[in-house]
Amino acid sequence: MTVHEEQEAAPVWGRWFGLWSFLLVWPRALLLQVAHPAVSAGVEQHSAYREDPWKRAYRTLDQLQRLIYADPADGAALGRTLRYGHRDMHGTDRHGLRYHALQPELFLWVHATYLDSLITLTELSGTPLTSRERDQLYTEWRTTGRHLGLREQHLPPDFDAFTAYYATMLPILEATPCVEELLGPATLTPPAFVGRSRVGTVCWRTLGRLLFPHLIRVTVALLPSPAATAMGLAAVHPVYRLTARAAALFLNALPYRLRCMPCAAQTVSNHRAGAHTLPANAAVPRTRRTRRADIPTITDRKHP
Repeated sequence: MTVHEEQEAAPVWGRWFGLWSFLLVWPRALLLQVAHPAVSAGVEQHSAYREDPWKRAYRTLDQLQRLIYADPADGAALGRTLRYGHRDMHGTDRHGLRYHALQPELFLWVHATYLDSLITLTELSGTPLTSRERDQLYTEWRTTGRHLGLREQHLPPDFDAFTAYYATMLPILEATPCVEELLGPATLTPPAFVGRSRVGTVCWRTLGRLLFPHLIRVTVALLPSPAATAMGLAAVHPVYRLTARAAALFLNALPYRLRCMPCAAQTVSNHRAGAHTLPANAAVPRTRRTRRADIPTITDRKHP
């Protein structure tokens, strides 16, 4: 089997998510997530992202990659671990509305931003999905949602229903405190390994002041227009979307092993060998002292 055939044999969801070019739309997904008032409140009140936003972003990406590339048993285990970690995340958003991280509408919104961003990447790359690929991708996305703990009634039944759901969500987004921080000072906080030295911190912030405003404009250029309007973001010059397109075309033109993140390359090899889809070095976290009965579920009931 050739490398191209290996690539085509891989699941659509994992094939695109594992590309380095996915990092072009990754910030877009995060921005859309925290533009939801309840998601923003949860991040503000229960996350240490202000201290090291880069570590938090990496952990989020790592968790999602392991979930996407896991086989059904491991995917379910990862989902239980993720839900257990969110069991105590609840509070009140800035509009005075109570929320809980395990509300299905919040889990669904976060999960939905990844699918929409991945589709944006395919269009940006000049290779929009065929109808068959889109249907396959949506089936795989629903499977990952079930691993997360979402139930059938929480997930739109088909892609057309998803599109309608997504359109209704965009107008409720807003310029939350998390959005303002991600578009401003948060990126100037250096990663922990850089911030250990004063020289590293100064260099990071100096470079950041020159580079990050342009990267932020690229992210804004890739947002859906209704979302940007709801967040009160001004339109950016079309050159920023063209820059993202050029970067995607360049990264996706690299040899397959180079344009893939390590987890995706390993998954393709495992798929060829008929082995587990979860990379060998991505151990499933265990809650050894926690009974399965204590793992919370995502339900429509009112959480405390």
